[in-house]
Amino acid sequence: MANGICVFAENYNGNLEPVVAELVRAAHCIKETTGEKIQAAVLAEDCKALVAQLEQLGFDEIYAVETDRNCLFQDDAVSQAMAEMLKRIDPSSVLIPATPTGRSVFSRVAARLGCGMTADCTELAVDTREDGTFFIKQNKPSFGENVFVTIVTKEGVYPQMMTVRPGVYTPCEAQEGRRADVTYYKDITLPESGIQVMSSAPAMNDTDSILAAEVVVVGGRGAESEENFTLLKAFAEKLEAAIGGTRPLADTGFIPFEHQIGQTGFTIRPKVCISLGVSGAIQHTEGIKDTKLFVAINQDESAPIFNIADYGMTCDMKDVLEAYLKL
Repeated sequence: MANGICVFAENYNGNLEPVVAELVRAAHCIKETTGEKIQAAVLAEDCKALVAQLEQLGFDEIYAVETDRNCLFQDDAVSQAMAEMLKRIDPSSVLIPATPTGRSVFSRVAARLGCGMTADCTELAVDTREDGTFFIKQNKPSFGENVFVTIVTKEGVYPQMMTVRPGVYTPCEAQEGRRADVTYYKDITLPESGIQVMSSAPAMNDTDSILAAEVVVVGGRGAESEENFTLLKAFAEKLEAAIGGTRPLADTGFIPFEHQIGQTGFTIRPKVCISLGVSGAIQHTEGIKDTKLFVAINQDESAPIFNIADYGMTCDMKDVLEAYLKL
């Protein structure tokens, strides 16, 4: 019978993606109820360093396939090898980073395994059926991100497969000296790919910068003008802060999607967050609820954002920013 909580160990240039440590935390939350082992599935040209990193994160079991080439972006080939790995590992659930690679590879894997996949989960919870078997409630925003829905994999269908958004879980810390049972599948090879990578370049927008920032300035509808957003950027630069925003600010192109905060974007945990012109809809505040010190500035004294703020100012953000920048 399927058993184990398997995490896809997404990696790039010999290093694990930061979200993998977050999925280990999610797996531990599931393990507390089910008692299952936490497994890693890793595929790369050279797995030795990656296996060492995975051991430090506290995996119980690590399953690895070493490829004969760099398989970056060859998601069609990677999905075939990964599907074969999961057939052998036989986990009850698979946790996948909700990244372009995770979505692309595992939508194909789900089709090959006939198990389906829930995308962009923001919360996972374990429940029990009448026969005593466990299942995962896969919670995610839907219907234009205005409501939460719970999706459950059909009874008897394994693995339960889901992508989890970065920033939702606190990362597990690596510790030296941890060890895991490691298995190399030397007979699983990477098939030919129909994708040829002609060239690659670093992304223009760095999601990691806002996820790791200690101070974040967040703009809302009140910043939707060239004048106000210019002031916001100058304010952030003076504070040496990262810039984030609500969905409207991303939709209008003032910020890249990679800096959108909330259910449709990313969850952040900075030491200080200052929101400017943000009303405080739950779709956004879900992404900042773990901020240590939260300051809200909005000219509407009844704005919901003040309900979660440690400090609030009822005034026009433009007046505040202009005054501060003169100091």
